[in-house]
Amino acid sequence: MKQDLKDIFAKLKEDKQEALHRNSRVLLIDSLNTFLRSFVVINHMNPQGNHIGGLTGFLKSVGFAIRHIKPTRVIFVFDGQGGSTNKRYLYPEYKANRKISKISNWEGFETQQDESEAITNQIVRLVDYLKCLPVDLLSIDKIEADDVIGYITGQLDDIVYIMSSDKDYLQLVSDKVTVYSPTKKKFYTPKMIREEFGLPAQNFLIQKVLLGDQSDNVPGVKGLGLKTLLKLYPELSAEEKVTLEEVLQKADVAGLKYDKVRAFRNQLLINKQLMDLEFPNVPESDIESIQEVLANPRSTLDKATFLHYYNEDYLQNSIPNVQMWVYDTFKDLCHYKLK
Repeated sequence: MKQDLKDIFAKLKEDKQEALHRNSRVLLIDSLNTFLRSFVVINHMNPQGNHIGGLTGFLKSVGFAIRHIKPTRVIFVFDGQGGSTNKRYLYPEYKANRKISKISNWEGFETQQDESEAITNQIVRLVDYLKCLPVDLLSIDKIEADDVIGYITGQLDDIVYIMSSDKDYLQLVSDKVTVYSPTKKKFYTPKMIREEFGLPAQNFLIQKVLLGDQSDNVPGVKGLGLKTLLKLYPELSAEEKVTLEEVLQKADVAGLKYDKVRAFRNQLLINKQLMDLEFPNVPESDIESIQEVLANPRSTLDKATFLHYYNEDYLQNSIPNVQMWVYDTFKDLCHYKLK
């Protein structure tokens, strides 16, 4: 086991000796990201011929995280309906490169519509399962899960874990915030980010702003890669936080090598607004809804209804010894109180 993981689990053991409250160690789950990863990877059918890989893979992946992280609270955050709307107000081309097509290669889905229906049906059913558990669910229309998770992270004073394979969350990593990637089975700490990317977590956002994000159709400075970026701005590798204003000021007074940065100023300002999860674009009108969930944690475990759904969906041995799995995984979440 790597030293980073040893340090994390040692810290978890120390916490057992302290009086924990509901928000002592919160696990925030990027739910659609986690679900789709399971759906793409797991081709699991029930006896009725219905695909259930996204559903069972999600539950098992979340169970693994809970058993290892031992959170005092779990919040599942889903993209809201029309989740990209607010960001498209800022930049209409945001995610415009995403074509509607199949995301898996399972032969059971003859068309994209068949696959989309399976995804929708499994997510709807997944919410039924989650409502049986002592966890919180959040979804805000026109807002993506990453902005909601960024906002919540800023509201919490103690330890936070974010479960997602999306690298955007790495900008939030600090002494109190760890990102767990379920695909890599990695816990991203400040040390790990420096080792992997050559810069500290507090400067991860600025390098993304400058390099752009092809998957979201957000352009970066043309011809700029990470190595060249660090040559132009070696200060990004230092421990001190670098702001976009400082990056632009340097470009304004520097030589020809910075011409492309200067010419890209307006897009960089837009990129910062699109990508910044420390100060996310969450309208004041929606903050009240988020605060309501934070102030009223759910603490009821309805194991009977969970098992009823499980049997009704013919999940069978998808989760070995499912009765004990439900109890052992979620029982502790029932007991923590708000501070």
